[in-house]
Amino acid sequence: MSIEHQDARLQRGRSWIWAAVIVEIIGLAVDALWHGVLSPDVEPRTHAEMVRHLATVHLVLYVGVAMIFVATVSALVEQARRGGVGLALPVAVVGAAVQLGGEIWHAYSHLRFQPNPLPELAGFVGLAVVIAATLASARSARGIAMEARAHRGP
Repeated sequence: MSIEHQDARLQRGRSWIWAAVIVEIIGLAVDALWHGVLSPDVEPRTHAEMVRHLATVHLVLYVGVAMIFVATVSALVEQARRGGVGLALPVAVVGAAVQLGGEIWHAYSHLRFQPNPLPELAGFVGLAVVIAATLASARSARGIAMEARAHRGP
């Protein structure tokens, strides 16, 4: 497989990560809009209402979190197939795992009607790690690609 083809596959992996980040940010916006503007004083009171709330208002957020986890793992696998893992994508996978765990804990806390800010904090920290590591991965990949092109000549 040519270097350009490998680079394109890795770039596609990072593009999926960015798409997932966008989906999650949209989910966070929906959640904030719902809780802050549309229904600021409405909280589910029964288990069934909470399940319905999490499956609707929080759905886009949860899809984004799951997408980020799958996309980071897929990008890491692709990079490992290429032969050099580096540090950025493994860190992104750890961030995605922390975020996924935080969101599962957050949903569990809601289902037990025991709100807790720590799971949300874990989710935000995980997202920040994913974003920073993906930016670092792209920067590193650009540098490697430019170096390879320089060695090949014009």
